[in-house]
Parts: sequence; structure tokens; C-alpha cells
Amino acid sequence: MTDDKTRIFKEFFSRFTLRHYKQGETLIRADDDPQGIFCLTTGYVRQYTISKSGMELTLHILQPTSYFPMVWAINGTPNVYYFEALTEVEIGRAPRDEVVAFIKNKPDLVFALMSELLEDYAESLLRIEHLVFSDAYRRVISVLLYIAKHFGETADDHVTVKHRFTHQDIATLVGVARETASIEMAKLTKSGLVRLVDHSMEFDSLQKLEAELLLASPSFET
Repeated sequence: MTDDKTRIFKEFFSRFTLRHYKQGETLIRADDDPQGIFCLTTGYVRQYTISKSGMELTLHILQPTSYFPMVWAINGTPNVYYFEALTEVEIGRAPRDEVVAFIKNKPDLVFALMSELLEDYAESLLRIEHLVFSDAYRRVISVLLYIAKHFGETADDHVTVKHRFTHQDIATLVGVARETASIEMAKLTKSGLVRLVDHSMEFDSLQKLEAELLLASPSFET
């Protein structure tokens, strides 16, 4: 969303009381009727699902400025996902009816929101492809690229992610056990493709990481 569209929406949400959540607190539970539309202004929120066996799979990590759950807001589709504070977060919350009334006569704003949803959808398809066709090593690489591109700060070719994503965080993004994620992360740190420094994650070259992903890709030739 452009800065102008973000400003318009943030001004609307500024009319409502800001709420603060601690790391690990649940904002929305699966199958619960959300209490409104949330505007994330500070921190990270993860959207996830839980399998029948109890395994968590993180579907998306939201960062400022994000609005959720927009699918429920626009067409009333029941929410089936959990939303949890990955860090301490600051959030505005507005009644669904007021949000819909605010945007319905603003086609440019609706288009911007739809563009974001479609971008997330395209990214989800790519992640599904990796989950289905890739081994654990390649899946971890794809998640590291996702983290670096969405949460990294770039200086020349060097990328730093200041939030320390734990092995458990990576495991829930990849859909494997924490121990498996730790094994694959150890391989990547040993090869120098990623460094864990204090509470940061550093990448000297995303191009090398992308090349490793292609090199590790399975062949489907017969």
C-alpha cells in the first residue's frame, strides 16, 4: 500500500483506542468471531493454524502497517486462524461495520487492500510449493529468504534482520519439528550463508542463498 493510502487508513484507526499486547498473547483465536479489524502499528504478529496432531504452522507474519483479518472484514468468511503477538505489539481496533463503511466508497483504497491480499496469496502459493515438493533443508532456506526480504535492513548486499527468529519460529514457518529446523540451520550457519549475532540474523548475500536453494532443488526429470 502506498504511503498516502496508509496515511488515510491510519488516520481512520487513530480515532480508536490503541491496545498493547505482550509477546505470546493471542489477539484472535481460530473460529472466534473477531472483535473488529486490527491495525498493527508496532511489532510483529504471526497468523497460524494448528493441525489435529497439535503441530503449529505459521502462515504469515504481519508487520506495520498491516490490517487483519481483512478477508473476514470484506466478505464475512469465518476466521479459522490464530493471530498471536510475536513481539510486543501496539494495535488499533475498529468495528468491522465502521471499517467497511469507511472504505466502500474509496475505490483506490479498496484496490490497494486487494493488491496486498493478492500479493500475500501469491507468496502463500510459493510457500505451499516448497512445503509439498522440498526437503527440510530447502524449506528452511526458502523461509530464511522470506524473513530476509520482509524483515531485513539492506546495506549494499548485506542484510540484517534485527528481530531474532528462534529455531521454533522457523520450525513453525517450515512445518517441521524444532530439532529438524535446528539441524538445517546449523548446516547453513556452518556454510556461512547466515550468521546469528546477538539478537540479529545476518546475511552477506541473498544471491548466494537463492543459488543454494536452486542447487538443492530436487529434479523431477524422468
